[in-house]
Amino acid sequence: MIKVWRISCAVAMALLLGLCISCAGSQDTVETEKISEITSTETAVQTEDMADGTIAPDLNGNGIPEQVILKEMEDRQGQELEIWENGTCIDCETGYVAHTGWTSVFLCTLDGQDYLLRYHPTMFQGVGTYDYALSMFTDNGEEVIQKNRVDFDINFGAPVHSGFEPEAIAAFMEELNALLSNSVVLLNTDSDLQGTFDREGRLYDSLWWLDSQEPVFARDQKKSMLENLQDFQVAMTAVQTPAVLEEAEALPVTEPLEMFFYSGAGAWRTSLVLNPDGSFVGDYSDADGDTIEVCQFHGQFGLAGKLTEHSWLLTMEELVLDTGHEIGEMWDVTENGYTTHYIASEPYGFDSMDWTVLPTGAQFILYDPNATGHAPGTELYGAAAFQAWMHDRREFLSEQDVLGCWGLQSMETGRGFFADSF
Repeated sequence: MIKVWRISCAVAMALLLGLCISCAGSQDTVETEKISEITSTETAVQTEDMADGTIAPDLNGNGIPEQVILKEMEDRQGQELEIWENGTCIDCETGYVAHTGWTSVFLCTLDGQDYLLRYHPTMFQGVGTYDYALSMFTDNGEEVIQKNRVDFDINFGAPVHSGFEPEAIAAFMEELNALLSNSVVLLNTDSDLQGTFDREGRLYDSLWWLDSQEPVFARDQKKSMLENLQDFQVAMTAVQTPAVLEEAEALPVTEPLEMFFYSGAGAWRTSLVLNPDGSFVGDYSDADGDTIEVCQFHGQFGLAGKLTEHSWLLTMEELVLDTGHEIGEMWDVTENGYTTHYIASEPYGFDSMDWTVLPTGAQFILYDPNATGHAPGTELYGAAAFQAWMHDRREFLSEQDVLGCWGLQSMETGRGFFADSF
């Protein structure tokens, strides 16, 4: 299906991280000096163990121990891990210091079998994605035998809040920490994760951000992780009050606003024209050779109110598909001897996560070009999915860093339209 490839560059990178390929870029930055923080005594001892052969795994179970080599990058922006067997490099990992998604790789031994454990705990503007994969090597290459992921959001008062489930987070951490308890570090360039290891005196991720909100919340060492997560949710919800909608008589646009939703690669896009009265028309197409998915649609937004100085909450009152064919229906058009195959599609950008058309009442946020996201409470802070779709990727580090164009965000999916040229 063509839809499998409808991902932004940032989302594609996240998927690569999920498949345990090295990190490559993000909006979060860490000072270069943090390289000294991750080169702790434990890491130094670990490196010596690798050099003298103390750490000699057998990841493919063939009875031949592998050689593990860890080295600093020449620019000191990260580390490189190589695993060799009989002169062949069977695995290579790269962990960068100055990016989220820091690579953390461990040798995990369970019931006498060696595995490679990759762990990626990422937190960006209060939005967390924690995932791990446990792998073994066979004659056919690498095989992931166990993996898991948990997503959460600690911006409890934000208009777009993707959820926080203490039970799910605690269950994930219990599973992950059980694996870490049977592991040794091969590569770790995540200073926050290293901090939990140093504090605990063992390989155990205690979730550093639970200790970053005092005096609003302080961890109770006598309580379980689940209980602390539940207390954290209560305390943070109490102080992070949702934005209060202000009355607004009209949309903040005085002429038709043309916006686009597309990724940095691929042959698909959705165009949208938003009128000052809240009406809109859209056109989606995705070409794959001589086959094109298409959808034409129109609808009406109602103005629910003003969220902040630079953002407005909209409610979709109507959405009508104008393609003239049922979704999934196929037909051919022949012109000048060339036949094009068409497939009626959903209106991508106005659909749900399961690809179904958004229902009446779905909400969107309209941002003006001065919207920023450098701190909690600003318009775009924590809107990680929406930021991932920005055509001109940028960091929001201060109030001078603004969106720079009109933007429209689906509150259900985070998908975004932007008023710049295609």
